[in-house]
Amino acid sequence: TEVAGVATSGFLCDGRLKELLPPLPVMYVRAVIVQPQWEPTEVGYMRHSETIYDCPVYYTTMRGPTYIFLATLTTKDPVAKWVLSGVAIILQ
Repeated sequence: TEVAGVATSGFLCDGRLKELLPPLPVMYVRAVIVQPQWEPTEVGYMRHSETIYDCPVYYTTMRGPTYIFLATLTTKDPVAKWVLSGVAIILQ
């Protein structure tokens, strides 16, 4: 699929080489009804799915106190890859 002439993959994927802070593509964000199988935590509801990475979203690059919510991003790679890479969305 292409959006504004840019190829999209529909899931979380590796960035380009030597691009440390790539811009996030425009995303459609919506609220969903909490399902009973989701685990409630201090930071949000964890889905524990092999195809969903619960990505933290922050206001600034100073993580911690600028935390906003968890964004659920679809992935084809193991979730551990993104956790170990420290992948997060920064709204700065």
